[in-house]
Amino acid sequence: MLLTFKKWEPVLFLDNHTLEKQLEDLEDKENNQSEEIKKQIKYFEYGIAGEKKVLYELLNSHIGMYILHDITIKFGDLEAQIDFLAMTEKNVYIIECKNLFGNITIDNKGNFIRETEINGKKTKTGIYNPLTQCDRHIGLLKSITYEKYDIIRKFFWGNKIDQLFTPVVVLANDKTILNDYYAPSKIKDKVVRADQLINYIKKRENVKKSLYTKKDIQSYCENLLKYQIESKYTQTFANDTCHENINQNNLLLKEKLKSYRLKKCKEENNRPYFIFNDKTLNNLIEKKPLTNKELMKIEGFGQYKIEKYGEDILNIIRDFQK
Repeated sequence: MLLTFKKWEPVLFLDNHTLEKQLEDLEDKENNQSEEIKKQIKYFEYGIAGEKKVLYELLNSHIGMYILHDITIKFGDLEAQIDFLAMTEKNVYIIECKNLFGNITIDNKGNFIRETEINGKKTKTGIYNPLTQCDRHIGLLKSITYEKYDIIRKFFWGNKIDQLFTPVVVLANDKTILNDYYAPSKIKDKVVRADQLINYIKKRENVKKSLYTKKDIQSYCENLLKYQIESKYTQTFANDTCHENINQNNLLLKEKLKSYRLKKCKEENNRPYFIFNDKTLNNLIEKKPLTNKELMKIEGFGQYKIEKYGEDILNIIRDFQK
């Protein structure tokens, strides 16, 4: 049986940059030349590079999915910071990205051990099991999903919901050697290298029937944003630091406009800022133009861009004014 997918491309629905903001804060410290700060800066740089690698793989997978990058959600007393949530028509992948320096061994008890070598000296240290993090995230997501179900629906749909979520740990450092020979199969099957991620997803997509439409996926992701919590490090996209207190409606509108921008730049093989840059996007959110005349007043929009993109953009904004 040949693997087939719906003819729609990945959608970057939410793109936060918590690590980049934390890195900026570290670099701004007066004592940023101390050895401890230098070490922290290096860790953040590794983390950022790893997440960019995973995001690139997902966006170029040609698998229909909605991607939420770096989302922090809270439900009751539970809170989770999820590196990536990628929802397809068949699965919800909870991806924990690890761009670790050194090699990783998973022993027969499922313990993760990192081995590093500095100046000829080898050191082995145990690290927190990233699959435990994924399982906690999934527990929270299940609670959110079950909230809208009555007892009867929980009885009939509970098993399918339990099977919907797939935890994945991605090792993003190309130089890391993974030794999982003795690892329990239930753990070995959930740890992959970044260049294996898409094949991993395709294999799982091939053994299940579609459960959701693209509209269902969008609705699910929009609902998750209701549980998103803001922090001083939360950004809705790169270089946007002035809207930390943005209200929920504006946040959803921003993601819609970003998705449109991504779609158009792929169609035209252009950079996103050729469609409109982040400053223009902020102005669209703030001004919410409803006519071509109002759109003309937005910096970055001339007659050419209005003729090419204007009606699409105005329709997106009008939908949020209803």
